[in-house]
Amino acid sequence: MEQFPLQFLAILLAYGFDLLVGDPSRLPHPVRLMGKAIAALERFMRRYFQRAGAERFAGAAVVILVAGGSAILTFFAVKAACRLYPFLGFLLSTYLFYTVIAVKDMILHVQKVQEALKQKDLELAREKVALIVSRDTGNLSEQGIARAALESLFENTADGVVAPLFYAALGGPALAVFYKAASTLDSMLGYKTSRYYYFGWAAARLDDLLNYIPARLTAFIVILAGRLSGHDWKQGWRTLLKDKNKHESPNSAWPEAAAAGVLGIRLGGVDFHQGQKKNRPILNEMGRAPRCEDLPAATALFKKAALLALGAALFIIVIKHLFWDVLITAG
Repeated sequence: MEQFPLQFLAILLAYGFDLLVGDPSRLPHPVRLMGKAIAALERFMRRYFQRAGAERFAGAAVVILVAGGSAILTFFAVKAACRLYPFLGFLLSTYLFYTVIAVKDMILHVQKVQEALKQKDLELAREKVALIVSRDTGNLSEQGIARAALESLFENTADGVVAPLFYAALGGPALAVFYKAASTLDSMLGYKTSRYYYFGWAAARLDDLLNYIPARLTAFIVILAGRLSGHDWKQGWRTLLKDKNKHESPNSAWPEAAAAGVLGIRLGGVDFHQGQKKNRPILNEMGRAPRCEDLPAATALFKKAALLALGAALFIIVIKHLFWDVLITAG
């Protein structure tokens, strides 16, 4: 069976399944298994590596074991399934692609925040937004809740949609799972706190590296989605050029700045993490403060951007196939 049409179809089906049913909560999920492995390895490593330099080494070992191990296991599992029965390999690839994409769940989370805000139930809205952000939400105002939901939505446009599709198209299930493992490692270990400053260093650096291209691609996709949706895409472009380097992370500000400009809103400001004050850089400082009414437009923009990301991934597969054919012909 030829690789090109199968990879193309597997990613297309995986995206469709995600839109239909969202996260497969009752099925074995690679991310949940990764999370358990990371937690277990962290406990083990901390018993034996406690000095700063040793912690950094131990954290790097966890990254290699989890990200590298996940990719290797995926590669051989898919290969074995294909040898046993080609269609089984196709089904496994489709399922793995499906587990690394997160479109529907993100939409549902934001919609639940939106509904709670519409009902003026701030306590419920804080509970719902706490599921998608790491900041303290107990004292957030309506504006703060809306901002948190919007920032999470467009951060996840890169992490949960564009990057997984990009790596799925580029390297198949093994590379897609490798990316998801790196992202999970960063979400669990990549904090600049006393506990993780050294231990999480490797996880944070790998995540920065893997998101370098997808974050920039996401910004351009968001601006294109804004143009197709009738938003002020030119302001999105201006804001991107002005604010893209404001975050400590080399990647985070790209999609958020583009979205802030496109929607005409201001993102960033004061947050609290475990009681500690943190100033997020202001993106699109001339924009208005976000509000509940911005969430439907932002969700629609996210949906369009996700669809464009799918198109970009399928385009990459076609280009790969054509390039490979040229190499074979030339050889």
